[in-house]
Amino acid sequence: MKRTLFSILLLFTVITLSFADGIKLVAKAKRAVTKGEQFRLTYELNSKGSGFKVPNLKDFDVLMGPSTSSSSNIQVINGQMTKSSIYTYTYILQAKKEGKFNIGSASIKVGDKTYTSNALTIEVVKSNNSNANSGNKSNSNSSGVSGKDLYVRLHVSRSNLYKGEYLIATIKVYTKLNLAGFNDMTFPSYDGFWTEDIPNPSQIQLVRENVNGEVYNVGVISQTILYPQKSGELYINPYKLECIVQKRVQNAGRGFFNNFFGGYKNYSVKVESPKVKINVKALPGNAPGNFAGAVGSYKLETSIDKSEVKTNDPINYKIKIKGSGNLKLIDPPEVKFPADFEVYDPNIADNINNNAAGSSGSKNIDYLIIPRHAGSFKINPISFTYFDVNSKTYKTLTSEGFNIKVAKGDDEDNATVVSNFSKENVKYIGKDIRFIKTNNINLNKKGEYIFGSLKFTLAYIISLLLFILIVIWKRKQIKQRANLALIKNKKANSTARKRLKLASKYQKENNKELFYDEIAKALWGYLSDKLSIPLAELTKDNVSVALQNKNIDENMINTFLDVLNVCEYARYAPAEGNSQMENVYNDAVKIISDIEQKINKQ
Repeated sequence: MKRTLFSILLLFTVITLSFADGIKLVAKAKRAVTKGEQFRLTYELNSKGSGFKVPNLKDFDVLMGPSTSSSSNIQVINGQMTKSSIYTYTYILQAKKEGKFNIGSASIKVGDKTYTSNALTIEVVKSNNSNANSGNKSNSNSSGVSGKDLYVRLHVSRSNLYKGEYLIATIKVYTKLNLAGFNDMTFPSYDGFWTEDIPNPSQIQLVRENVNGEVYNVGVISQTILYPQKSGELYINPYKLECIVQKRVQNAGRGFFNNFFGGYKNYSVKVESPKVKINVKALPGNAPGNFAGAVGSYKLETSIDKSEVKTNDPINYKIKIKGSGNLKLIDPPEVKFPADFEVYDPNIADNINNNAAGSSGSKNIDYLIIPRHAGSFKINPISFTYFDVNSKTYKTLTSEGFNIKVAKGDDEDNATVVSNFSKENVKYIGKDIRFIKTNNINLNKKGEYIFGSLKFTLAYIISLLLFILIVIWKRKQIKQRANLALIKNKKANSTARKRLKLASKYQKENNKELFYDEIAKALWGYLSDKLSIPLAELTKDNVSVALQNKNIDENMINTFLDVLNVCEYARYAPAEGNSQMENVYNDAVKIISDIEQKINKQ
């Protein structure tokens, strides 16, 4: 009984400590603001606390706060219910002077323990209200978007380096406008470079930054590690991007779609980065003979799993090159094994991590070797040469050698081995031996010809029959495809309604992303089946043309495309209520029904 009570008490203590260790107070705010701008300072706590103390905010005007709120989330997974709560303390601040200001840590008590938040640094820059209405129209277009309001840049971590040394190419978008999304992206080809992509989040996160005294929302589009493969001047071509920009318009009119975007209109703006020049220096000419192009900083390790074996027992010989640099481009060092060893092709595995600091990890080369004869053997040390980017010199690493004792195995033949002949000699002699054939051999009688024979005639007849069968099979296939298109045409409406039914389910679950995705699939799938156009070939342009050919009213076509646009831009728009999703659902059902009735009447 005492042991049971002790176990329960211990379990309760562990659970209590695990919950306590998971409590966090997190401070959040914009990293850069303009003078006079109002912004939020929030503190989020994942447990109920008391005695919240805010740090000194003397560098800012406190317009409101603290206002408190809480939210709860309940999940049921495999019959087990979990509940989590977030308590938020919010301040509205206004920047009153320029400079960099630190906001210290806030504190709060949860139970008997006090928790502190992270500190923040906020940069306040000079306000430049004239930017939006300035006459600077560099890179501007019909939307009136200035090149100062929206642009992309390709930044490189270094522009002068050695051949084989790495650099990081980072593509960023800078904007002062509301971005609804992106369309076409054209990445540089990186001619003359070996490339390795750095993993980035699937969605671009915009963060406020001070850029030359002005505040921009900046997002990282991609990061790539580049290894120049030749010396001289190399150029990275411009990166091209088409942005969907939301701008407020006057006299936007009334209606569902205008209300959805809040009086905004979408514009397509094309931007591109300038060409970037990279100066690549050739490696010094005093390279050792075994240098094979490795550049970076490395270590060499070798090992065997056993040094005493019997004949025909396998041995694993491993080479490990670890460090940072162009690991994937490194060739395995040359190893000279004893002639009495049978050597299999190596298994090469790369364990490489690509990040903003370059490529690091290891290249592992595993050899399986089998000694065929008894005796004492030695695997000589191997050498590996690389160009060290820190000292700008060539360095040669040498591994240790291994002595292997091979005892006579139970299955080894008692035949004497002549030491003057190696394995290579035996293999070479074997190529000259042609063994006598002992199986049955078919011989052709002299003077007989295939032309005009029975076999020749049968070959022609069989070929003709095969051709006829292929033609019949092809015609049947074409007919089946035609019927398939007709079936898809007839079932287009019912298929679309099944997808709409699934979208209604997501709507009830308030799953915004899956709801809009399913609505878009229903619309595109309906047109694909109804117009007999493959889904991969559907675009908004050819949809408009195809519907016009079916005598569909222009208003219907515009409504159809508007619903599609809503679905495409919904992921970038602010969160909307369930009633907004209900309107989109009803519009999708109505426009599919209207188009179906119009086409069926023809």
